Amino acid sequence: MNGHDLTTPQGRPGLSRRAVLKAAAAGAAVLTTPALIRQAHAAASTVRIMGVETAALNDWSSFEKETGLQVEFTGINSDPGIFRQEVVANAAGERIDIFLMDGGIEDELGAKGFFAPIDPAKVKGWSEAPAAVMNSPLAQGPDGKQYGMPVVMNADSFAYYPEVIGEEEPLSYALLFESDKTLGKVALENTWLTSLPMAATYLKVAGKQAIGDPSNMTPEEAKAVVDFLIARKKAGQFRALWSTFEESIDLMARKEVVAINCWEPAVKELRKQGKDVRYAFTKEGYNKWMICAYVPKEAATGGRAEVVAKALSGFLGGAYAAQIAVLRGYATANAKAGLAYAEAQKMSAEDIESIKANIAKIEKKFAAPLFWQNAAPTNLQAIEAEWERFRQA
Repeated sequence: MNGHDLTTPQGRPGLSRRAVLKAAAAGAAVLTTPALIRQAHAAASTVRIMGVETAALNDWSSFEKETGLQVEFTGINSDPGIFRQEVVANAAGERIDIFLMDGGIEDELGAKGFFAPIDPAKVKGWSEAPAAVMNSPLAQGPDGKQYGMPVVMNADSFAYYPEVIGEEEPLSYALLFESDKTLGKVALENTWLTSLPMAATYLKVAGKQAIGDPSNMTPEEAKAVVDFLIARKKAGQFRALWSTFEESIDLMARKEVVAINCWEPAVKELRKQGKDVRYAFTKEGYNKWMICAYVPKEAATGGRAEVVAKALSGFLGGAYAAQIAVLRGYATANAKAGLAYAEAQKMSAEDIESIKANIAKIEKKFAAPLFWQNAAPTNLQAIEAEWERFRQA
């Protein structure tokens, strides 16, 4: 069977390092000899980060030089269910210093006491970032506490082959959801978190369905959106659902699909392969998101707190901002620090222009009113159930 079959739910990869990390934690209890104690003190300068791969650097050496820390990064998928599993069921806070997760999850996990509030006064660079970004509802809990610190952000849309679409930007999400040009040649991300609000935004702006907030739908609104998607599925609009970054690249590279709601770094990878693929500016809006840093309550005191403060400052520093802009096309909360760093370090003219273009792109896309991604909508269970109904239809 085709690995991308629309009717086959894609599995989530396991975390192969989990057993190793648990073993390491258990081993800490036997650090009794002087040599082992010295090794434990050295390890105190290591920051252990668990987060979504899109926030990771290919090379952390510049970040490490700027912060004086060594980075151990464990990747997880961008999925609220996995966030809950790691933080709650697997008690990851016992071994992880910082979580990098989709903004909004603090409404649930912060409010329940799994995350500690962050003190901005202890984070270098906080005051240099725009207050509107740092105080975003995606970083603060319902009680107004600052559980998250914005790390990277972007405004997602969809990738497409311009020779197939044959239209000038801005484009409409109709190309994803109901277009003869793309019939049978569309892939959607296999998660309600992105695909449902994008469909809702299209229906709302087109006047086809009354919807308040596409990222925080009522059960009735979610049902109406899924009814529409099921009808389009039966009409043959969608070729596949994708679950991993590599799948999204592969589907487009082989032209199995010609339009796909995906992450912008996929377009960068496709262009490296010589594919003429673009990332759309749209008429309706964007999936505006931010990955925030969250501090588990276990890491908020003692020596771990000092390590956390240094790492958080690094995420607002120039080295990280410059690298993530070039690598992924993403901005940090202090994007201009990245430009200053790139110029001071005499990075290539191409990289500097890429950083400047990225800042301009973010400013343009974030001006659109719709919509901010929400990992913890009010009616989460109803929305998840509706998405599963679409997958099984």
